[in-house]
Amino acid sequence: MSGAASWTELERQARGAAAPYRLVLPSGPVGGGAGEFAGLGAGASLELLELRDYVPGDDLRHLDWRAYARSDRLQTRLYRAEVAPWVELICDCSASMAVSARKERAARALLAALLWCSRAAGGRPRLLACGKGPLAATSPPAFGGPDPLELVPAVPLRPRGVRVLLSDLLHRADPAPRLARLAAGAAQLVVIQLLDPWELAPEATGPLELVDCESGERLELELVPETVADYQRRLQRLRAEAERAVRAVGGRYACVSAAEPAAMLATLMRAGILEPLP
Repeated sequence: MSGAASWTELERQARGAAAPYRLVLPSGPVGGGAGEFAGLGAGASLELLELRDYVPGDDLRHLDWRAYARSDRLQTRLYRAEVAPWVELICDCSASMAVSARKERAARALLAALLWCSRAAGGRPRLLACGKGPLAATSPPAFGGPDPLELVPAVPLRPRGVRVLLSDLLHRADPAPRLARLAAGAAQLVVIQLLDPWELAPEATGPLELVDCESGERLELELVPETVADYQRRLQRLRAEAERAVRAVGGRYACVSAAEPAAMLATLMRAGILEPLP
């Protein structure tokens, strides 16, 4: 099967699994284009934003005549703008995201599903790469290369948009400062940490040579129960640090094991990142 055909099939499966869900949007105002969600400024919805004194040029249809009858002051009713929220899906495209065929497939399936869930919530999503620029939504992302030095894409991010990061966060640097920079100016940050089942729970298999897929560094070790237990303690600490950093900026976090789309999306629903469609 060709790459294009396999991507189309994966998209179909992912979107089928995503069909019952939509992305949970923040309760506060967000930035976006014309749509149906509460925006930042005044607009033409039926939700009252505020009253202010009339100034020449205001739409006379929005004058509050009841307030004028009470106070003898001309006031204009301003209504909440209705927007289609900006959703930026930001993918870590480093080599560790494709350390196994299962993890690579899971990453691509999640991106396809999140595109669907963002649109189902009324959003306007676009795909971006950490430290780089836009990704095409019609072809699979290419994973390879070193740890991204920066999670923030190398293009301007939309103010007050919803930012969704997909990464394994298996980076040498402390994730907290980079997550804080990614959250700056956003209405909300969502972080999905994707790990292969082997990364979550390696088995004690004896002597092993590990090769860092991003740097090429090699490490020989005995994968015995004590080594596995130490690794899992370190991983748990990394996950806890990442979750604390996301919560500190008011965001949502979930750790997902690479699996079939339906199972991964169910994890995101339990984490409050997705919700059932009404």
